[in-house]
Amino acid sequence: MDVIKNVLNSEIDRINHQEGRDGKPRINAEFFVNHPWLCLAMLVGYIAVGIVMYVSPYMGIGWFIGFTAFLVFMSAMLLLEIKPVYRYEDIGVLDLRVCYNGEWYFSRELSADAVQQILSAGSVSARIKNRIESIVIHKGFVDFYDVYDLARLEQQHLPDPTGTAQLAH
Repeated sequence: MDVIKNVLNSEIDRINHQEGRDGKPRINAEFFVNHPWLCLAMLVGYIAVGIVMYVSPYMGIGWFIGFTAFLVFMSAMLLLEIKPVYRYEDIGVLDLRVCYNGEWYFSRELSADAVQQILSAGSVSARIKNRIESIVIHKGFVDFYDVYDLARLEQQHLPDPTGTAQLAH
């Protein structure tokens, strides 16, 4: 099922490029634009806590500097945005990568061009093509996992080309 893997890989590359998915952390200033009053309220709260820390006899400038450094660090961490890179190898894998990437392969649909490439490929079996057409008719689209699962199931039903049998362990 090299054709299906190649189509899925090219579709994943297209999505990664189109959405700027490179796995690198960036500061997302969208919060400041969308919630200016909340940012102002947080600044007022910071000033109020700073005044209390300054006038308290058991806290001094050292505590205030530490509080400010902690606040700046936490604000920077909360504003970080990472767009994870989608990979073919992550489809159907349930491990810690799901926490980072999510199960994107269930919610992302294949483009009409990718579906057409699979349907017009001569090396893809009629069974897979019919099942993809059925999924499109019933669901309205086909997602990455649908195609991946169909190809995986087809691969399991193929006879062993070497003519050898393997024992289960």
